Amino acid sequence: MSAGWNTIESGQSFPTTPPSTRRAVLTCATHRRRPFASHSHLVEEGTHIDGIQGVFTFLIESLGVKNVQFDELISLDPESLQQLNPIGVIFLFKYPTGEQQQKDKPLDGEFDYSALSEQQPEDGEPVWFAAQTIQNACGTQALLSVLLNQDGAGDGKINIGPNLKDFKDFTSAFPSELRGEALSNSDLIRDVHNSFARSSPFVSDETRLATEDDDVYHFIAYTSINSTLYELDGLQPAPIRHGDAGACPAEIFADAVVPVLQRRIERYPQTEIRFNLLAMCEDLRLKAREVGDEEMLAREEQKRREWRWENALRRHNFVGFIGEVMKGVTAAKLKEGSYGTWVEEARAATRKRVEERQKKGQGGEDEMDIS
Repeated sequence: MSAGWNTIESGQSFPTTPPSTRRAVLTCATHRRRPFASHSHLVEEGTHIDGIQGVFTFLIESLGVKNVQFDELISLDPESLQQLNPIGVIFLFKYPTGEQQQKDKPLDGEFDYSALSEQQPEDGEPVWFAAQTIQNACGTQALLSVLLNQDGAGDGKINIGPNLKDFKDFTSAFPSELRGEALSNSDLIRDVHNSFARSSPFVSDETRLATEDDDVYHFIAYTSINSTLYELDGLQPAPIRHGDAGACPAEIFADAVVPVLQRRIERYPQTEIRFNLLAMCEDLRLKAREVGDEEMLAREEQKRREWRWENALRRHNFVGFIGEVMKGVTAAKLKEGSYGTWVEEARAATRKRVEERQKKGQGGEDEMDIS
């Protein structure tokens, strides 16, 4: 299962969650009446991600970010990642709902509360870190965690635009809990986030806590801040430092982050393959223009066209169209006199599919009534 999208009505309030119970609010991914639309609906069998790099790229552009894009990594190795000269990475994984979390020490790395302090080494800035106070904005929160920590005019920094700059300045003195509240109540972030929602008229009001049997997915971010490798996860109490402070300048980020990701993956059974890694990098069209690579530029422009098309399809509600098609097909079958045979063939095919699922131990109780 994967979490579904849903849009929010104007003026709807956001639920808040105290940090002590934050982990408990991960809800079963099939129930979708939520203020923020979840990006995890893009996760399907085998963690195939349907155009999520296009969703995230156009999402940050809509927020005002300049010359930044996302690209999906097929292999987990430093060389492939370094080719993109990454600003940070977004890692998607199946959240271990049954795993006991340690409050004083993460499973890997160290909580770095000092990174939140205003007292930083020369030329250093406090890490912008927000607690996740709502269930379904972890994707947007992960990418914002990278963007708001890489804002600036220097080499390797990002032009995040005036809207996010104002948001960062407004929340700069807030503790992580209040930053999470500010993020969840930002009209701009909410509206842009939900503008990429998959249109669906089938929305349930029911929610329940996730169990070990549920597939719940989570996005987290990794980036180099003050030459230190940090993991930014709003479900944790603080940024997680991997390695020594100052030991990960941006130039070696790819070499430093890959072993950390490999260790995380190794905590799962060997049969678990549902992971995905997205690199945040400079717009590759700029690189193509700089080096005069017309083939690369054409490839990247085609990629953008495909992303626009996928995003347009994602927003469209096809229920009316499907209804009209079904009415047309049914009318044709009635005119041919083959309607009864057509229905019986469909019932037989559905019955066979249910039986195959039952043989595999997947059950068939969710299938439609074929009586």
